[in-house]
Amino acid sequence: MKNRLLPLLFALFFTASALVGCSKADHHHTIPGMQNENSPVTEEERSVKDYVLKLSEGASYEGKTFAYMGGRDENFPTKEEETGDIRSDALFKRQRDIEDIYGIEWENILVDGSDDAADQMINEVMAGGDSYDLVNGYVRSVGRPTLNARVLMDVQELDHLDLDREWWNQAMWDSYALDGKLFFLLGPINVCHYSDSHIVIFNKSVTEMYGIEDSDLYDSVKDGSWTIDKMFEVASAIPENSSGTGTYRYINPCGRAFLYAAGYSITKYDEDGSPYVEEKLPREFSDLSDKMVPVFTDASQTAFANERKHENMETKFGENEDELFDNDRGLFMFPNTGAVEYMRQYDVPFGILPMPKLSQSQKNYYCLSESFGGGSTGAVYVPKTVRDPEMVGRITESMAALSQIYVKDAYYNKLLKGQGIFDMESADMLDIIFESKVFDMADLYCEGDLNSLGPFIKAIDDNMKYDNTNFSSDYYANARIANLNIKLLLKSLDEG
Repeated sequence: MKNRLLPLLFALFFTASALVGCSKADHHHTIPGMQNENSPVTEEERSVKDYVLKLSEGASYEGKTFAYMGGRDENFPTKEEETGDIRSDALFKRQRDIEDIYGIEWENILVDGSDDAADQMINEVMAGGDSYDLVNGYVRSVGRPTLNARVLMDVQELDHLDLDREWWNQAMWDSYALDGKLFFLLGPINVCHYSDSHIVIFNKSVTEMYGIEDSDLYDSVKDGSWTIDKMFEVASAIPENSSGTGTYRYINPCGRAFLYAAGYSITKYDEDGSPYVEEKLPREFSDLSDKMVPVFTDASQTAFANERKHENMETKFGENEDELFDNDRGLFMFPNTGAVEYMRQYDVPFGILPMPKLSQSQKNYYCLSESFGGGSTGAVYVPKTVRDPEMVGRITESMAALSQIYVKDAYYNKLLKGQGIFDMESADMLDIIFESKVFDMADLYCEGDLNSLGPFIKAIDDNMKYDNTNFSSDYYANARIANLNIKLLLKSLDEG
């Protein structure tokens, strides 16, 4: 696969495309290595391939190796060939194209989890080594320790990265920039980009059982009236489940996801671009808490775990939250977009909605990409000891661009939209959800382990499940600690 044939074929394809008209006699052209022989080439595919070919002009890395390391197998092909697995084949095709275009040897280094990926990168850079060119992993478990260890390169130092392009998630600037420096790259280059956004799903069997019109839910999203009050109104068609044996209105809501959906972020930025945390309890939280706490702490309406009694969902109900939903014991559930894929193992048909607004006056929907708590946002990182920054810049940009067609098509169009949904309205909802992704860098400075990022974040979730009258004072105390940690983080980067 190390010949230069593919770039030549690409170039011939684009030349032919420009010369051939659009008559009925025309045959659809295909791009080698991207589609089957009968598939048409889209304008987006043409544009992306043309961009990558132009980016590769004057660059040949024959005999060089590009080492891609990470601890999550979903970001690596299962084999160095096409296997019929949608996700694996997409990643293999992306890799194959880059190998052929640039003449490099591609090396996949899959280690035992994100923690191991972070440890290996830190140890390698600290020893002055350059074994890794690009590293993939969760922001919390890879980005945080490597940033604190000061082993990451500010990606703005790499030539050939066009960070304004559509294959880079622009929210990374508002969420992870540190005094103008950017160490994390987010977008379809990481498969987690399509599996980590908080959403609402509803049980179609339950809506039918209680005379709730699915179209009413979808229409409310489109006309901007999908709010927490609207959700409560719809759910009120289901009688309260005082006995605990009937159907719940809500299953295991996530407090922080609703907080972000209301337009609030934990991390703010001052006029100099430095992050901070508000030390006064924000109004948005009070407004939200007043609406949610009475409902989500009501055991006749909401099925929730009780950590105070050391009860998880299965201990408390005899079923986990997915099983409750599958057995028609809940109307609304609040997973992330990855559930659209794995929930198909159950028999229950479901619809998909974005997280609801706090009020109709709120302009946009906001769906938190889970960077703390149960999951984490995926990103890619460049070790500061890379031996050939010019090569790494070109190939990372090419990976991101090709991900816009390969990974997006495989995961978003085929796995989520093609196999995961039960109605076309949910496909429209997924578009709205992915246009509404938001992040927060709180996982970089909140103390704690992987299961609990300290009292500051945990208190937000707990206050949605238990009526915590001390929350205001708890918030203030922990916000001060968070700001101290931010200052220490920024100071360490300056000392870099």
